[in-house]
Amino acid sequence: MTEIRTRTRLKILAGLVVFMFAALTTRLWFLQVLASDQFAALANQNQVRLVPIDPLRGLILDRRGDTIVGNRASAVVTVDRAAMAPHEESVLYNLSKVLNTPVPELVRSLASNKYLPYQPVPVAFDVTPQQIFYIQEHQSQFPGVSYEQQAVRDYPDGTDAAHVLGYVGHISSEQLAEKAFAGYTEQDEVGRAGLEAVYERYLHGTPGVREVQVNARGDVLDENFGGEAPQAGDNLVLSIDDRVQKLTESSLNLGIALARHLQEKDHGFLKATGGAAVVLDPRNGQVLALASNPTFNPGLFTGGLSNKEALGLDLCPVPPACPKPSHGYPLFDKAVQGRYPAGSTFKPFVALAALHDHIAKTNGTYACPPTYIVPGDISKHPFHNWTTANFGFIDLPRALVISCDTVFYQFGYNFYLRFLHSHFTDEVMQHDLVRMGFGRDTGIDLPPGTETEGVVPTADYKHKLFASAPRVYGTDSRWYPGDNVNLAIGQGFLQVTPLQLATAYGAIANGGTLYAPRLAWKIQRPDGRTIATIKPRSMGRLPDTPKQVAFIRNALTGVPGPGGTAGAAFAGFPLSQIPVAGKTGTADVAGQQPTSWFACMAPADHPRFVVVVLVEQGGHGATTAAPIARRILEGLFGMDTSGPLHLGIVAD
Repeated sequence: MTEIRTRTRLKILAGLVVFMFAALTTRLWFLQVLASDQFAALANQNQVRLVPIDPLRGLILDRRGDTIVGNRASAVVTVDRAAMAPHEESVLYNLSKVLNTPVPELVRSLASNKYLPYQPVPVAFDVTPQQIFYIQEHQSQFPGVSYEQQAVRDYPDGTDAAHVLGYVGHISSEQLAEKAFAGYTEQDEVGRAGLEAVYERYLHGTPGVREVQVNARGDVLDENFGGEAPQAGDNLVLSIDDRVQKLTESSLNLGIALARHLQEKDHGFLKATGGAAVVLDPRNGQVLALASNPTFNPGLFTGGLSNKEALGLDLCPVPPACPKPSHGYPLFDKAVQGRYPAGSTFKPFVALAALHDHIAKTNGTYACPPTYIVPGDISKHPFHNWTTANFGFIDLPRALVISCDTVFYQFGYNFYLRFLHSHFTDEVMQHDLVRMGFGRDTGIDLPPGTETEGVVPTADYKHKLFASAPRVYGTDSRWYPGDNVNLAIGQGFLQVTPLQLATAYGAIANGGTLYAPRLAWKIQRPDGRTIATIKPRSMGRLPDTPKQVAFIRNALTGVPGPGGTAGAAFAGFPLSQIPVAGKTGTADVAGQQPTSWFACMAPADHPRFVVVVLVEQGGHGATTAAPIARRILEGLFGMDTSGPLHLGIVAD
């Protein structure tokens, strides 16, 4: 019995041994045959690191194909943090002396978590050959320090179109969390403003990867173990004409500089603190030039701003210890973000509203006395015309040509009566003005939040404004006839941007269509193939009939002519060959000198261009803005612009 039990146990044990050997053999066969590729890959990952390779960013071209934003090679000093670590203090001190960069700025660059531990960290861009030579000749003083050539963004025209183009910089943590930046890494450079930001997904390109072989300690054995090449980004073709942009910028900058030497009777020497200019094609909304003064060089953002550069842009690199801004906020785009009362450049739109709502007639006549008193006003408060002359009864075109305030005061009051009779519910004039593009975005292709809507004031707006700051505005927030009267001449609480005004004048020029202004025109592959074309987009129509719009456009041709408020500014201009329809504006601003405006279109019979110029604290519209606009028109039509720019004085 015992012998039988022993044999049984031996059989079971033998079976277990056979089973274990079979299982082990099966497992070895699985590991060596079926799963060999998987485990080889895992082993390879232990010795290969993937380093991303930035793609070349797409070019930005003007409408004629000229490069206005490209890429260039930059000599970059980099630091291997691991190799430098034992000598960090002395290396940073030596680098600071050679690169003329404060040690804290170097420390800040090295502290970046955007780079992998084995990746060299760039600490200085565009270093000189002399600096590179010194580091190489004294390598013992710079362990872990080397240099390489990197592609960086290049803005060959410097400050031209800076606000339009924008700039690039390191991606932010907030952007990395957005769906639009899926696949991006902390090391990526992205568009941070302007068109660089709007068309980022086209311009960025597809990153490549470089396989770096390392040992168990992480030391690099082979920097080019394998990988995949990056693909360059697509090119962006703009509606901007680089020649027109240069013409516009130079005319605006020269005019502002000259205005600071002008003295007006009522205002003394003009401060002319800045300005803006817009040139667009009214037939489709394409922007040919967009300028703002003061401006900046987008190339400053290559590699990050130094403290000195940040202060020069009125930024605060080390809050709260910041000096008072003294450079006029160069990053602020006055053409798109600046909000100003429009002054008399607004009168054509009030005239259109009056025609549409039967408050005025194309064949009507209106009194143009030197003062106007609102009917029934017991205070007898006078609203003055810009001149003390009494022009008697004049028609609507004449009221625009001589810019008669008192005619438009009457229109404003009559609109108020409509409001009154509707039991304060129907603000007809304001409704029309919003349809004309004021008080809302134009739809330009700049980053969200860049453009300001401006203000078309209403009774509700005034109430909320006064409630927000009763110590500033008082507590009587009722909408009075005088509020409408001031609005009718482009004053009061009205605020418009130069771009809004240009878009609205574009609608007068083309017969009534409000086009969204467009900066981009085409997307092209690096080989030049067009893959997308940005088509004109209508934002609505003026409420008036085409005949009424043409009536106002024709009326404005008298403004640059003899007897018009811009007559002196356009003396000698070939108006018979190139008729110009325009309007001057002198907008009062509390505590400041007036804002100088001029808006025009040419040729007036079939407009191809709309030009709007604004100069902050530039005096009368015909003093500064109109001569600048004339210089731009001369360049647009191929005339000589090498002569002096003459600024003159005509009140409006």
